[in-house]
Amino acid sequence: MSSALRNNLVELLVASGCENPDDAAKLASTPANGESWTVHVLNSGKVDEARFARQLGAMFKTPVETIAAERIDRKALSLLPSKFVFKHHILPLEAREDRVRLATYDVFNGVARRLAEQLVGKKIEWLLVPRSQLLRALKTLYGVGAEAFDEILKAKGTFESMDQGVQAMDLSAEDPEASVVKFVNQIIREALFERATDIHVEPLENDLRIRYRIDGILHAVAVPQQLRMLQSAIISRLKVMAHMDIAEKRLPQDGRINLQHGESSIDVRVSTIPTVNGESISLRLLTRNETQEFGFERLDLSEKQAALVRVLLAQPNGIILVTGPTGSGKSTSLYSFLSSINSVQRRIITVEEPVEYRLAGVSQIDVKPDIGLTFANGLRAILRQDPNVVMVGEIRDFETSEIAIRAAMTGHLVFSTLHTNDAVTGITRLLDMGIEPFLLASTVRAFIAQRLVRTVCADCAEEVDYLPDYLTEIGFPVSMGSRFKRGKGCDSCRQTGYRGRAAIYELCAINENLRRLIIRKATGSELKARAVLDGMDSLRLDGWRRVLKGQTTIEEVVRVTQADELLAETD
Repeated sequence: MSSALRNNLVELLVASGCENPDDAAKLASTPANGESWTVHVLNSGKVDEARFARQLGAMFKTPVETIAAERIDRKALSLLPSKFVFKHHILPLEAREDRVRLATYDVFNGVARRLAEQLVGKKIEWLLVPRSQLLRALKTLYGVGAEAFDEILKAKGTFESMDQGVQAMDLSAEDPEASVVKFVNQIIREALFERATDIHVEPLENDLRIRYRIDGILHAVAVPQQLRMLQSAIISRLKVMAHMDIAEKRLPQDGRINLQHGESSIDVRVSTIPTVNGESISLRLLTRNETQEFGFERLDLSEKQAALVRVLLAQPNGIILVTGPTGSGKSTSLYSFLSSINSVQRRIITVEEPVEYRLAGVSQIDVKPDIGLTFANGLRAILRQDPNVVMVGEIRDFETSEIAIRAAMTGHLVFSTLHTNDAVTGITRLLDMGIEPFLLASTVRAFIAQRLVRTVCADCAEEVDYLPDYLTEIGFPVSMGSRFKRGKGCDSCRQTGYRGRAAIYELCAINENLRRLIIRKATGSELKARAVLDGMDSLRLDGWRRVLKGQTTIEEVVRVTQADELLAETD
């Protein structure tokens, strides 16, 4: 590399946001591993993508544009094989009679650009775009796993024979099984990249739909066309990975996959159900990170909530129950509580289904109902192990709740979860299970209800205003100088305006007033009214706290607490 070009590249990098001249000088050198210089610079994270693209465009006199998948001519996509597009990140934008418009972010990849010219066979008008925009457009237009899908289509005849149970295989065709493996792996990798907690593979009448649950909301995944014809192959591959019976398609099955992704271990719980259109399969993704930390800082409790929880955790015995629907963060709260009281002087044992995260110094039992290791049996065994603190993953029935009550009465501090709408409903739920009111009143210390709200994306957050009438209507505590934030949508948050989640809480400590009401079997509305009079803040009120801190939006708090407010009005 000539000194003049090197100096030009250093100036380009500084103008692109690389503030340290020494870093710019290092980045200006040719990568030793043969990596593209553009990719090397972008992967360093020291430049702004948009500014870098503009500087490259000015240097090479190439137009720089922003692109959106919905504005791209779908007919142009057939100009280049999808495998080539994904390998070299060159995207066809528009096909005209005399020329073709192609987009890239890497002007230094001369080999790929010459190959594209040969494949297209027409004059090419090159455009530069920021890398993140190009990669997002590729996923939207071609679908996740499109590069592997091409290989599958080439081996289509072979695969159909395999599905029909024919053993003959065309040796001249590419290995269809390896292509399906690659496709399934790409679906899971993309889910992890998007921070999805669940993957749903759902056969429809004329299509195969794949959806990710991200921040509690389902999003349809763009997938290659004709995916339906590979339905059985994809589901069979997932069932093999989960050690299921691939021949059994009439009954539901459960399984588990252990994966390694970078430095993280991923535990995948797999469930299949038979539907009229074929087997539907769901995957729950649990990241087992050795550096996972739990504590009060992670819960982000208010001062009032933190003070109350610390008092509860200092109790020598009793039951603390965390309530909420599936996926509301109950396990994270319980792990945080256990971590805060974990010490050499305390023996802590848990029984869970499954053990989601491993806590150092805590004995954790994984429930296995198929061999008789249920919550109730596990809890009985735990009580013979001289524990100080016990955590039961979930109280589902009278037997488990009765043993938990007995454990609390014999000097143990017990943590568990219940599936109820709010904190006070946990009282009526236990009474409905058959627990005697006087036992409940004397052993349960508190019910903690929680929900997860999506947090505003930091990359696209902007201030917004609301009409005072609207704030009054939803019960927002209007205060002077209140500022609200909302995400306008960007590539970081999939144009949703939200990225990540935080919990809102409703803490109901069982005091003497509530004990008297429980013993005389008061109604749920009476119990809630008393709890509010004694200082309990509702889920929605705690949500407003996060709104005022700029962490979430009014609409998000209303969305996750609407059902609770409606139930409160009907009681």
